[in-house]
Amino acid sequence: MRAAARRSKPLDLLVSLCTLWVSCGFFLDAWAHGHVPVETFFTPYHGVFYSGMLALAIVLAIFRRRIPRTYRLALVGVPVFILSGIGDLIWHRLLGVEEGVDALLSPTHQGLGLGIFLLSSGPISSALNARTQLRTLGDHLPLIFSLATWIELIHFGTAYAFDPGAWRPDAPPSIRTFTPDYLTAVAMGYYKIGTGVLVVLFQSAIVAGFALFAGTRFALPFGAMTLVYLLGNGAAAAAFTNDTPLLATVLIMSLAAGLTADVLIRRLRPRAESSAAYRLLGTLVPVAYFAAYFIVTALAGGVWWDWNVVLGATLWAGVIGFGLTLLAPPRAQTA
Repeated sequence: MRAAARRSKPLDLLVSLCTLWVSCGFFLDAWAHGHVPVETFFTPYHGVFYSGMLALAIVLAIFRRRIPRTYRLALVGVPVFILSGIGDLIWHRLLGVEEGVDALLSPTHQGLGLGIFLLSSGPISSALNARTQLRTLGDHLPLIFSLATWIELIHFGTAYAFDPGAWRPDAPPSIRTFTPDYLTAVAMGYYKIGTGVLVVLFQSAIVAGFALFAGTRFALPFGAMTLVYLLGNGAAAAAFTNDTPLLATVLIMSLAAGLTADVLIRRLRPRAESSAAYRLLGTLVPVAYFAAYFIVTALAGGVWWDWNVVLGATLWAGVIGFGLTLLAPPRAQTA
């Protein structure tokens, strides 16, 4: 690798596309683990994300003499992914095929995700290093695809905390007063609501965090954050839908949060010298995300949560975003 190699736009674009390909392949494999009998390592679902990695290896080989310094950390992802892939093969041979949450938390699967996480950092570092050269939506595509990959990977590792479960068919059994099952039903209801609210808080941190990072470090064109959220949430939502309106709901949520972020970034230009705009961005984006969730869920079949919980959870989404702005003040942009 040449130390003096300059940024390569084709390299950034191809790496970002390949890593997004791989991360979406992870969710296809996750869907298969829940819907198709999987008893071997050699499946078409594994083939999707491993073929994406092969394409990425070809890209890196073609550009090997033109890889810039900004890819130093990203290239660590290559041995991490290869070693994890070999480990995954051995893991399946010795211990069998994981199902459910086991597949999400498998050490070898986590290693595969880490490898792609590192590799997709290359286009992000490149964009940070050349942010003054990024003007159009096309210029920002490698950054958008890579940020979307990061969101998908976060969803992959924490899929059990993706959907709050406020849709009425997800409600626990109804409480029948003065029966032996009364306390059990009450406990199940409290547990499901509490877990769902925690999902709201966790997802709010993700949505707000990416808006605050991208919205203050880049002069994003309108539509950039909408694309980030749509691509970053789409594969996970598709994998977890299971004949529910979850996919459509998440896409509408992503549109609501993305358009809110795009409008605020375009109108307010949140920067280090504009703390009020920064706070507003962090607060309103997750509020829009979950306001859309509850509205669409109510229209699609009803919300079983009490409306005090719905409104309180939506307010807490904004509190989480606002809190992030206090923990991570905006940085001044540099050339």
